[in-house]
Amino acid sequence: MQTRTLVSSIPLSLADKLDGMIEHLEVPFDDVIADAIAAWIAREEERRLMALRALAFANSMAVEGHRIIDWADSLSADRH
Repeated sequence: MQTRTLVSSIPLSLADKLDGMIEHLEVPFDDVIADAIAAWIAREEERRLMALRALAFANSMAVEGHRIIDWADSLSADRH
């Protein structure tokens, strides 16, 4: 697998916590960072999917709302 080096600045307190966890768990730093990035990407993709589903639902409700208005208009037309 090809890799790419990323550089990022994080708050010192977070870096200290990260160093402590990595030392305690005895896991490679690169593995922790790669897992964290993968989890963040998965979460953002899920949020995007949920937003798209919500938009699709809202659009379907708009169509249904239009049908209701047409139905209501047809009721008043029947009376004349």
